[in-house]
Amino acid sequence: MKVSRLFASAVITAALSTTLVARGDRIAGPSGGEVAGAVVGVSAGVAVVVAVVAVNHGHHVKTGCVVSGPQGLELQTSDSTSYALEGDTANLKVGNRVKIHGSNVKKAKDAAGPDVFKVQKLNKDYGTCHLERASVSNAAPSLP
Repeated sequence: MKVSRLFASAVITAALSTTLVARGDRIAGPSGGEVAGAVVGVSAGVAVVVAVVAVNHGHHVKTGCVVSGPQGLELQTSDSTSYALEGDTANLKVGNRVKIHGSNVKKAKDAAGPDVFKVQKLNKDYGTCHLERASVSNAAPSLP
């Protein structure tokens, strides 16, 4: 079976090489440099598209726990960042872990408080947040 595959490959290669001969010794089609340039160009284009999609997608989705803050609902992420939530917050429940889609809102340089995230839609509600509690060894000793 392997011999038949080898034979078929040889026949196909010979057929293609004879059909590509245009004049004399020159083979019609792109040169090696043109092919390499095309591969590099296409690879660079794909890399740019992937980078743009990955960067833009990450800036528009936030995941964290919804808490009640001084000015309303806030989202606390796993990296301890808080975002004041505005926009479509009707489906967000305090105490639930959620994935939301929206956009960051620029605030003034001297503005205090958390960054603002404008919610466009709730992507997923994971249910109740599991907040990490301080371990007992770190707690202050209780007096008898």
